[in-house]
Amino acid sequence: MQAMKTLLTSLLVAAFVAAGACAAEGVGAERRLPVVAIPDYLQTNGVVSVKRSMAEAILKAGCLPVLLPEMEDPAVDQFLSQCDAVMVGGGIKGQDYPRRCAYEGRVIALAAKRGLPIVGICHGCQVINLHFGGTLAPVPSDRKLVHKDATRFERTGERAEHPVSVSPGGTLMAGVFGEGSVKLNSSHTMRCLNPAPGFRVTAQAEDGVIEAIEHETLPIFGFQFHPEIYWKKDARCLELLRLALRGKRK
Repeated sequence: MQAMKTLLTSLLVAAFVAAGACAAEGVGAERRLPVVAIPDYLQTNGVVSVKRSMAEAILKAGCLPVLLPEMEDPAVDQFLSQCDAVMVGGGIKGQDYPRRCAYEGRVIALAAKRGLPIVGICHGCQVINLHFGGTLAPVPSDRKLVHKDATRFERTGERAEHPVSVSPGGTLMAGVFGEGSVKLNSSHTMRCLNPAPGFRVTAQAEDGVIEAIEHETLPIFGFQFHPEIYWKKDARCLELLRLALRGKRK
């Protein structure tokens, strides 16, 4: 079994290096597409995976998505030396949650040490907040605003939608959506309660639930909503991802 895991990892890394080389040859070094590492979702069925919607959105945002399988820190760090950003995705059924969080925490720490842009979506936003010292809490069940509509998702595949208030200031959210109200999607039962030191809240729902955070100086962004899906309704979500994955605010 260990030999199979080692072989799988070797094949994935080889594919990653080959893809990077082909991309560089095809578009020229000066136009090389940013490579975005997505940590393995660590499903309990043993499949090394990421969500297709995540990979598709990264491609649409002008970057190359690459799966980062679970490895020891030296191997992860070497992998990240060939990457330009890290994306931590949303939750998934059948994931080994504690193990996944621990692995993503290690990836975040190594990526931050390298100064890479780090983008977290839904679960990923929460992991970033926890890693840097923030706190989480369940979304209160007595809220009138629906943050997760399981029935709608099962029926149509769409998440809940609701207004979000974008905070003023020179933030990524304000730069893309403008200040004030914007409609976005949502699918979560946990939330960031207190932002980590050095982070600011850049968007909130009407009931006060935090919808976006970003570090005040480092290129680290957390989105509680799902821009990797909502871009099909609001193209600005692709611009949000494009800028975040390049560590820019506008």
